[in-house]
Amino acid sequence: MDRLFVKIGVMLLSLSFVAGCFPDDYLDDRPVVEKPDPKPEPDPDPDPTPEPGPTPGDDNLSYDNLAAYDALKNYVNRQVSPDFKLGAGVTVHEYLQKGQHYNLAVTNFNEMTAGNAMKQSSVMRQDGSMDFTQVRNFIEEAERAGMTVYGHTLAWHAQQQNTYLNNVIKGKKVELPSSTGEVVLLEADFNDGAQPFMGWGNNSTREVEGGALKVTNPSSVNSWEAQFARDFADPFVNGQSYRLNFKIKGSGNGSLSAGFQITDGYKSAGEFGVVDFNTQWKDVEMTCTCSADGGTRLIFSFGEFAGDIYIDDFVFTATGVSYTYEPMTPADKKAALTDVLDRWIKGMMEVTATRVSAWDAVNESVSGRDTNGDGYYELESAEWGSSNNFYWQDYLGSGDYVRIVVEKARKYYSEFGGTAPLRLFINDYNLESDWDDNKKLKSLIHWIEVWESDGVTKIDGIGTQMHVSCYENPDIQASKEKHYVRMLQLMANTGKLVKITELDMGYVDKNGNTVPTSQMQDYQHRAMADYYDFIVRKYFEIVPPAQQYGITQWCTRDAGGELGTGWRGGEPVGLWDINYNRKYAYAGFANGLRAR
Repeated sequence: MDRLFVKIGVMLLSLSFVAGCFPDDYLDDRPVVEKPDPKPEPDPDPDPTPEPGPTPGDDNLSYDNLAAYDALKNYVNRQVSPDFKLGAGVTVHEYLQKGQHYNLAVTNFNEMTAGNAMKQSSVMRQDGSMDFTQVRNFIEEAERAGMTVYGHTLAWHAQQQNTYLNNVIKGKKVELPSSTGEVVLLEADFNDGAQPFMGWGNNSTREVEGGALKVTNPSSVNSWEAQFARDFADPFVNGQSYRLNFKIKGSGNGSLSAGFQITDGYKSAGEFGVVDFNTQWKDVEMTCTCSADGGTRLIFSFGEFAGDIYIDDFVFTATGVSYTYEPMTPADKKAALTDVLDRWIKGMMEVTATRVSAWDAVNESVSGRDTNGDGYYELESAEWGSSNNFYWQDYLGSGDYVRIVVEKARKYYSEFGGTAPLRLFINDYNLESDWDDNKKLKSLIHWIEVWESDGVTKIDGIGTQMHVSCYENPDIQASKEKHYVRMLQLMANTGKLVKITELDMGYVDKNGNTVPTSQMQDYQHRAMADYYDFIVRKYFEIVPPAQQYGITQWCTRDAGGELGTGWRGGEPVGLWDINYNRKYAYAGFANGLRAR
């Protein structure tokens, strides 16, 4: 078993060094492995600008003359759009080094969004304490460079301090007279369609089918090469006994092993052993005594079996313990988590209020599910979401969740000296989607009306992430453009501020395949540039100047690595390539800005 853990540890560690275009952000509700950018050879002039720079109306500018373009921010027409912010997503630790990443940002943009540094999991520790040092350093350095900072984000279901939050709502610990107690650590009957496991290896998949977990492994490999697992906030106790109960069957005869893992070094902390299965349901009970300190992962290995494995009625229990937990009521959990939000937002506003006046107050709140048939998507929930997330709305309520965040933000912004008008946005992705005719945006607008119906809550703007692709199929591309235009119209009709918060773009060929950067052709780069031109141009055409908050390019450079790694790994998502050279996309973006 130790060999198993060592091998998967090596495999995961090797993945952690594959570069993504924006290494420290988690951009939607799908788990993304954070990866550092590669460090290219030094470039003495990462963004050459000729002297004197061209005027915005220079008709001689073209995709074939990239060096002739001015810095992007110089193409913004300040007479028409005086308050428009041209933003960039930045990796804070790189920005603070004041190298190429820094130079690119300050030369071309006038606002920045931190990919990860201002999120809860980057600031709050497992004991609930908070360290705002990096936030403070980032804001001060941005101020010295003459740039503003857009806050991202006060509340989200991903990248939260799950260990602390789950401990807050665990309930009161009650000591027992002897070690006779049992505590259920995880239970899943899969009847609601949700499943609590993550997994990896050999293109294996996990889904709920017929009220059971279905794990599929396409081919036989080493056992450790296909796994699923669950991470726990509290370490397993060395010397403590644990029990697994579940039902299992397969599409054929096979076996599955289980154990505890220390994720730091991927070492074993105890083994449940191996269970054999066949095509008939089998009841399983397995026990294990934790054999080391620091184990936090319950892990299952099944790589040797090719086919489908079904698991149902899963229960994981700590046995022989001298304590139990007195469950909290829903009202108690809501009160406890409201206090946590209060302390978190208060701490952030104490550091930022005099310098940051615009925020993604709540990020990605709307799901893609209309389970009650009212014509609008519900909010995200653990009922169908990832076990790695923390869904505030499940505890605070769909109505009160955003109201509480907005109320706390406005209260502490004022108390800590914020004087500029505070702009609070609700930020989400797939608002431009054509497959549901912009239903997610329509749902978000509906929810904003719900949240503001109390007569107190005010949401200033809507942020749209725009993680798009340029399609070689002309019919698909036309549909994407049509629904992008419709998105802007719907957003403008709300009268609220409109911000493209996280713009980046990939390319999909005529066969529907994502094209990696290494295989991009000249005509494909030009098509992407034209689409950038279209996106930026239409923003200014459709959104009234008073509602134009700004556009932020999320991936300034192309994503390193391979397709499927990190955030859009291996895709041509930047305006600059991986070595900080301008691309046709840069010219397309500039053309959109200077078109007015």
